Amino acid sequence: ANGDPVWFKSVSSLLNQLSLLTIALTGAAMLREREQGTIEHLMVMPLTPLEIALSKVLANVVVVLAAFTLSLLFVVQGVLDVPMRGSMGLLLVGTTVYLAAAAAIGMFLGTMARSMAQFALLVIMVIIPIIMLSGGMGAIESQPDLVQRLTLALPSRHFLAFAKAVVFRGAGLGSVWVELALMAGLGTTFFVASLLLFRR
Repeated sequence: ANGDPVWFKSVSSLLNQLSLLTIALTGAAMLREREQGTIEHLMVMPLTPLEIALSKVLANVVVVLAAFTLSLLFVVQGVLDVPMRGSMGLLLVGTTVYLAAAAAIGMFLGTMARSMAQFALLVIMVIIPIIMLSGGMGAIESQPDLVQRLTLALPSRHFLAFAKAVVFRGAGLGSVWVELALMAGLGTTFFVASLLLFRR
């Protein structure tokens, strides 16, 4: 899978940047509302916690997805000349699902933290395992059995497997629907947990 380091590292680097930007931006947006005191204004408006949370998630997903698309077209395919074997549309759908899952993780951390400094420490503690254990820095198969099982709870692992299959092997929806379902399920789990913390 990493026979050509330029091809492999370009995709795994995109994953790393997606994870860092989405988690940090979504969590910081939630936390900034609380620190500036505007969360109370939102709570007295005719909005449900679900609508408030979705606004934060969707805004960041749209911005980061646009940056991902431009990076893919102009840097990965343009400058680095990485071939795209599969469907660009399918890749963007999978990326959107992953971004929603990563945003849910960021929102979960943002509702747990009580200050921006605390949130920054939480992000460091979470983002390093997400990047290191996703399979982008070393093959999943080379990790200890216990760690391999733990990585099943990371949306990044499933996204990297999905992206490699689509970009390098031209996989269709029939081959990658399991990864899409796992990313969606993990994202939903974190989103529900965030809503419960947010209501509290």
